[in-house]
Amino acid sequence: MPDYPRPSLDELARRIRADLAGLPAALLTPLARAWAEACHGLHGYVAWADKQNNPLTCELERLYDWAALYDVERLDATPASGSADARGTPGSVILAGTRLRGPNGIDYVVIGANFMANTGVAAVSLRAEQTGEDTNLPAGAELTLIDPIPGIAPTFTVGDAGLTGGAAEEDIDDWRLRVIDQWQAMTLRGARGGRDDDYRDWAMDAHPAVTGALVFPHALGLGSVVVHPVCDGNVNRQPTPAVIAAVEQLLESVAPATADWRVAPPLILPVTVSLHLDPAVDTTEARERIARAVLDTVLAEKTETAVLYLAELDAGIATVTSQYTRYEPAQDIAVTAGEILVLSEIAWR
Repeated sequence: MPDYPRPSLDELARRIRADLAGLPAALLTPLARAWAEACHGLHGYVAWADKQNNPLTCELERLYDWAALYDVERLDATPASGSADARGTPGSVILAGTRLRGPNGIDYVVIGANFMANTGVAAVSLRAEQTGEDTNLPAGAELTLIDPIPGIAPTFTVGDAGLTGGAAEEDIDDWRLRVIDQWQAMTLRGARGGRDDDYRDWAMDAHPAVTGALVFPHALGLGSVVVHPVCDGNVNRQPTPAVIAAVEQLLESVAPATADWRVAPPLILPVTVSLHLDPAVDTTEARERIARAVLDTVLAEKTETAVLYLAELDAGIATVTSQYTRYEPAQDIAVTAGEILVLSEIAWR
């Protein structure tokens, strides 16, 4: 949309003074100034109102209105969940609501009651009492009981799958893009009914960690659809079990009843970048900026037929410096079915 220039207050005052040049000087200046201020406010309101007419430019309050029209709710922050191994005397009970504290200082609550098995080990389901990425814990992390339980060891160990699925509230810009995608889909292609783009958008609607998805129709036979959620903010761009579960839950409610769909993590296609910087520009700041540029270039590739072109990689590095030599990769890198490009390392020579 064109950006109509808003005249400044001083410009409006000059115009009005010129129009009222015949008035006595004692009236001309204060009247021109007062009139200019009123007109300037009206220009500002018109400019503001113009931006609210489009989800591309509207403010947050109006974005909620646009989102309501197209049924695109902003994704709430989510808590991490998973299981941890408890140890203790067989027959001891861990009640639902039991609270533990993680090494991150966040409390986790037991979801359902558990009886200690004869082996002296029980897998206990947990959910964080807060939301956000900080609630995620890796496998092997230890949580401590806040209140001791007779017959139960005071520490629990997070299981192999970790405590995952914690994410912050959806970023406003990401939400805005989803509203726009839904708007375009509804106005240009009609209601969502199972096209490739529909599955991609459904995956992004399911969890705030999902930034895209690879969709492969007929991958497992005629009528089948395989969806690989992509989470750029996660390690190796991989969806956690909680993300997979969220996408599956949403697809169960919106995908066509006859569709044979599957949700699975994408395969990793590692990308190693090896560079030499000329001594004159080889600084910590330069390396950090190049690493960011390289990562952004890799993350931009998230389609089923993505190709990391050397020209794109060099263009990203050149935004920092042209005084470098690239050793790897030596050729363009193309994904195969189900793969996603993942930056494994940047080796400095």
